[in-house]
Amino acid sequence: MTWRNRLRLWCGLLLVVGVVAALTLVVNQRSRQAFSSNAQVGAELSTIGSEYGGVVVEQYAEKGDEVELGQELFTISSLSLKRDLSNGLQSISTRAYEVDARHGRVTFLAPMAGTLTDLRAERGTFLAAGEMATITAGGTQYVTAQFRLTPEQYGRIRIGGEAQVELPSRSRMPGTVSDVSVQTSEGVAVTTVELAVPRLESESLASLNQPGSPVSVTLTLADSGILAGPTDSLVQFLHRVGVR
Repeated sequence: MTWRNRLRLWCGLLLVVGVVAALTLVVNQRSRQAFSSNAQVGAELSTIGSEYGGVVVEQYAEKGDEVELGQELFTISSLSLKRDLSNGLQSISTRAYEVDARHGRVTFLAPMAGTLTDLRAERGTFLAAGEMATITAGGTQYVTAQFRLTPEQYGRIRIGGEAQVELPSRSRMPGTVSDVSVQTSEGVAVTTVELAVPRLESESLASLNQPGSPVSVTLTLADSGILAGPTDSLVQFLHRVGVR
């Protein structure tokens, strides 16, 4: 065998070994991941409501406004409240509302600072009893995702573990596991993972970071096998060159 043929043989063997090694690392990486399309953005919310319905006589804020703690939101005039007050009901104002017993009116206040993400009160309209407005606290966004995992996969979830969150805009951002819960129903274990995603707090995301916004999550499971190190190196390299 000539040296040229030997060189071709060795190059071919090295190429085969390299391809097999790369494919092995890719398969190992896939086995370390769990995917969920059943995920959404959550946030700290405060719901404003009342047992009394009435006509909105004053409106001090609009949907989407930033409000401060204790800020006036809207006032309703309630005939049912007037009737109860005339029958001896004691009017009590709280940090969430102020009662005008003389005129049968209730002025609702913001119980927390944040964004007025839902407002059903419009001046001149009748507002039924129940939930009337919702405030979302800024900087409290997180993601909850549900996974159907095997016992072996469930045992590889770690608090502080890594995840990738994909928004409807196709942009991706890193997250970390902050809480894990599991519930078994009809023999199927559904795992709910809560993720801390700091970049969700960015104001530039607009409606994409509102509570209920759908997202996709790829969760990285713990791996202590002999391929863990090389697999991590491959993934980091792919990130650096922009492949992933």
